[in-house]
Amino acid sequence: MIEDFWRKWADPNERLKWIQKLITEKPRHPFAFLWRNESWAGVAARRNLIGLKLKRDEPLRQRLIKGIISEQYPKGGFRSSVGWTGLRLLQLSELGTHFDHPAIQKALEWLHNRQDYDGCLLENPRIPTAYPSLWGEELRFPPMAVGVTAFTLCGVLRWDRESSWVKRAVLWVAKQIAESKNICCRSCAVHAIHALSLSHHESLLVRLAIERLLDWFAEHQDEKGEWFSFPDSAFAILFGLGVCPAPEARWQIAKALPILAAMQFSDGGWGRSFRAEKTWLVTKALIFHELLDAFLDLTERCPWLVRPKEWLEKLPPSLDEPSAAV
Repeated sequence: MIEDFWRKWADPNERLKWIQKLITEKPRHPFAFLWRNESWAGVAARRNLIGLKLKRDEPLRQRLIKGIISEQYPKGGFRSSVGWTGLRLLQLSELGTHFDHPAIQKALEWLHNRQDYDGCLLENPRIPTAYPSLWGEELRFPPMAVGVTAFTLCGVLRWDRESSWVKRAVLWVAKQIAESKNICCRSCAVHAIHALSLSHHESLLVRLAIERLLDWFAEHQDEKGEWFSFPDSAFAILFGLGVCPAPEARWQIAKALPILAAMQFSDGGWGRSFRAEKTWLVTKALIFHELLDAFLDLTERCPWLVRPKEWLEKLPPSLDEPSAAV
């Protein structure tokens, strides 16, 4: 039975039939929302989570890639900002841009030139260190905060893990986390653990930093599964823990499943705004930690854990978004 399933899953035509049947039978499944969405996150989900490179998506994918690259300055940076350049590298990766594309190479070289001698990535002094997160929240970092380098690495590491300058940046982030007296904020922490997990760096320093971050997140998760006593913090935390292979990350996400179910809308999506991005982020974390089936079982056993779709027309977007990072 299992072998038959994977044989069918390997066939794109069989996978297409499976997903079409799934979204008809289970309209609350996250794939049902992501299947319909026309955004970079929707395209990324269909390509990378569902595994289908659809002909219908290709014109949109090419327009999105062209639109992002059109923002690139001649020297290689996006908006002359290390943070914005890292964000655009992340999006271009999820959209399936080829590694040899000149825009990718120019961006990586530009970031290399923005690196300080100790490994951190220096933002242009004239550029505010405030960046949009993937889940729609504005993130504000102090100019020399570990979060600036970590935020940028979340995009860089999707393209390059082996270059010496990238490894120096990873070790700088790990050193700041492992040796600092306190972890400064949630935004720095989630991007640090995301970047350190993506790096696959095997040094003791990186492992110690990841362990400290996991402990810090655990300390800020209550018995109900909420982090920082605020349900919508889950989107930020899932961005960090969603790529961390440590068992402790999986345990925390499993503990939060009832909260995630209660925050999901009946159409399968999450959030009042930036819905595709939030749904992509949650679904990706659940798949990475093999918790999607457990989540679906929970929603079937507890169907009252849901937000009616009608709320989307009644709730103002401001209730869905914190004004700034915690």
